[in-house]
Amino acid sequence: MAIFNGNWEIFFSENFNEYMIAIGVPDDRRQQAMQTLGDSSKMTYKISSDGDNWTFGVTTSAGSRDIKFTLGTEIDTTTLDGRPLKALYTLDGNKLTEKQTGPDFESVNVRTVDGDTMTMVMTGNGVSCTRKYKKN
Repeated sequence: MAIFNGNWEIFFSENFNEYMIAIGVPDDRRQQAMQTLGDSSKMTYKISSDGDNWTFGVTTSAGSRDIKFTLGTEIDTTTLDGRPLKALYTLDGNKLTEKQTGPDFESVNVRTVDGDTMTMVMTGNGVSCTRKYKKN
């Protein structure tokens, strides 16, 4: 969906540390994640879509990677801290939902766009986190 396409930079994150604890991110990796993924980290998403085929380019101070997926098709991937997981992306109107299932955790991440702001609400093992991105 075209409203998601573009470059997005994080500017707000609430309850991220608590969310990471809930999904089992180890202490040492959680500290690094707060630096590389937190609201002052300059983390960016470059999102592009062509029909049901999507690419998320994720760039942090620790590096970058692309996640390619087709809506409705489960993929094998990893968390940004390297743990294996399965992810399934679906689109319902202007709501892009990502369901992640990994060892000992499940997370549902819902992205919506309002103007030049993308909001992502991540809920894992009963704990929610809200992250917001500005379109560049």
